[in-house]
Amino acid sequence: MTESTLEGMLAIFDVAPDGADPRRFLGHSDPGSRQVVEASQMLSQAIVAAGKALPERTVRSAHGLFVSAGDPALPLEFTVTPVQVGRSFASATIAVTQGDRTRSTISVLLDRPQPDLIRHDRWTGPEVGGPDAANEIDMPLPGRRLRIEGVRDINDPDEVGPPVVDAWLHYDQVPGRDDLRRALLTHFTGHLSISTAMRPHAGLGTSQAHYTVSTAPMGISVVFHDPVEWNGWIRYHHESTYAGAGMSHIRGQVVTEDGRLIASFTQDAMIRALSPSGSAASMPVASRL
Repeated sequence: MTESTLEGMLAIFDVAPDGADPRRFLGHSDPGSRQVVEASQMLSQAIVAAGKALPERTVRSAHGLFVSAGDPALPLEFTVTPVQVGRSFASATIAVTQGDRTRSTISVLLDRPQPDLIRHDRWTGPEVGGPDAANEIDMPLPGRRLRIEGVRDINDPDEVGPPVVDAWLHYDQVPGRDDLRRALLTHFTGHLSISTAMRPHAGLGTSQAHYTVSTAPMGISVVFHDPVEWNGWIRYHHESTYAGAGMSHIRGQVVTEDGRLIASFTQDAMIRALSPSGSAASMPVASRL
């Protein structure tokens, strides 16, 4: 398996036109260690596809549902269908398919950004220690560094804490293109949300995922707060507000090192016990917080 790199991921996000149809695009995947297509990768690619299909507009929000696992060995097809195209705002749906199988459906809102009438865009939550005080985490992707405040092993079922995770990321290369910056921000929204939801529950952690626990993002929403620009480190603040009935809900914000809010996101995920047959079953009562 070829090692993932930041440069390679940016190339994956940059989906290509599929023939003469200006609203169809083709993409490929980073299989990762599990040989599946990441939900946040498809969402990132769909954001780029929407921007190419509806040029001169900016994607302001995107919401994806992921109910069918994709095969990384097969190409992904993105079909952008405009719902409404006005002078400023536009909306579209994007079907992500492989052959005759729909892997995801994504809705996007686009517009032409306007001058400020009002603005507040600063982080208003609790103070954080900053990247220098955070712990370096091994989540290999050459070209990216990851640090997490107050957590040494985010996957450890015995490292228990509140359902809040502040992760600092540093990219060696920040794309010059606006659509690729939005795609890059979106990609990490799928990485630590489930770990955040499991963190308060002793004996459960993402190291068990796909062995004794079945986990998967089912829906991811991201909203961009212009301008989507940054230098140095950016922070993904995750907070799991609910876990139960085999599901979890996580909300988050993406903040620059100087405290400017550039994106917000939510994730709804499945967290269920695996039965001996390997299928998802009900979570044990003892796992409740």
